[in-house]
Amino acid sequence: MKISKAVQLVRYYKQFFPFRINFILFLLAIIFIAKWVKSLRIETSSFFGITLLMVKIALFFCGTLVAISFLSAFICWLHFMLSSSSNKQQAVDVRMQTPNSQLAMLQIICKLPFALKPALGFVKMKLMYDQELLTDKLIIANRLKQQFIPFRSGLASNNNLILDDIKEYHFSKAIVFFEDMLQFFSFAVAVDLNQTIFNLPVSVLADAVETTPKKTEEELIRIEQIRKVEGEYLNYKKFESSDDVRRIVWKIFAKNKELVVRIPEIMDPFASHIYLYASFYNHTDFALYPAYQQVFLNRYKNFVWSLYDVLHAKNFEVRYVPDQIHHAPALVSNLTQYSIAVSNWHQDMSLRDYIKPQLASVICLHSFSDVQDLNALLSSVDTNTSFYFIRLSTDLKSNYILNFFSRLFFRPATDTLTPLKSKWAFHTLKFQLLRNEKLLLQNFKKNNIPVEVIS
Repeated sequence: MKISKAVQLVRYYKQFFPFRINFILFLLAIIFIAKWVKSLRIETSSFFGITLLMVKIALFFCGTLVAISFLSAFICWLHFMLSSSSNKQQAVDVRMQTPNSQLAMLQIICKLPFALKPALGFVKMKLMYDQELLTDKLIIANRLKQQFIPFRSGLASNNNLILDDIKEYHFSKAIVFFEDMLQFFSFAVAVDLNQTIFNLPVSVLADAVETTPKKTEEELIRIEQIRKVEGEYLNYKKFESSDDVRRIVWKIFAKNKELVVRIPEIMDPFASHIYLYASFYNHTDFALYPAYQQVFLNRYKNFVWSLYDVLHAKNFEVRYVPDQIHHAPALVSNLTQYSIAVSNWHQDMSLRDYIKPQLASVICLHSFSDVQDLNALLSSVDTNTSFYFIRLSTDLKSNYILNFFSRLFFRPATDTLTPLKSKWAFHTLKFQLLRNEKLLLQNFKKNNIPVEVIS
């Protein structure tokens, strides 16, 4: 861990090194030319003087151009440093939002009121999120104000950034780069930020889901099968002559000398609530493979939200029961979508502790669920409980190995999953996943419980 931390620190501070690889190559070329000219001095050719004069003119022209390019970027960087030191809160104004049409796309609106653009150069910016990760460089090229003196107007831009993972992103720092027109120098300034954005799950289901509610809180919808309605176990009423003496709470009588009874459960032909349980409990510890566990987590979140969204479109009131506690900020409009988005794999609350069979109408499980916990759960649920099993092993399924020869001649389009697919064919986690999936599906078959398998 110490080596990886050191590598991250080197990558971070390397960005503040002002000389780029182009400048280093330029210096090497100058040294090579100088040695070549020096080797010509021993010759008595009549063209040596003309060659030497042309080389000097070329070096003078290149040196002047490099000096102008350097000073342009350096002055803009120095101006931004001095101006932002006294107005740190106004140095960088970054606003982030996710368009409704494409939740995975983050729109970044950036304003740099004190920034000057180098002559024919560039102003770029990187954002640091999750404490150590950096985005690609975003170009800041538009003038903040259209005025007669352009170099005093500041800079602004609108950029799009793809968020691959469904989770909460915290942006803690912005690094502003002032680059010259030759791409020889890059002067960086780090500015603190405090921005949070949520990449929410999207619906991937189109078909309607058939299920029946089990919880009766409001007599709104009549159901075919009569359900038990739980009584008020903690709220009591005073004892009346028509009440059953067996329901008297004697502990309260011994304490307060007051006769109270519990309200018993009744049989009701009405139901109004569907309780959706989606477990994020991970029986297999795969923390050593963070890239794979995030891919599986993204797909599982999308399906859980899709199932909730489809059920919510019906007349029943759907209540999602999370297995993790999250404190949602005030700006969150949909608490269920937020709760699903920020959930993670865990090993704290097992299926036995999480799912209440007498309430659950819909239960979502995944390939990393515990086999023994599932067996105990299936023995206590009724036939009206709907099970959905998300098969995660198909997420990275591809003919990557079989298509080896075709990749030699045709380079396929790459994405974030391409490097993971190339290793998945012989990955240790794959065989663990397939074995656990097989045992889980065998349990459903052995207990004669129907299950919808999502591949």
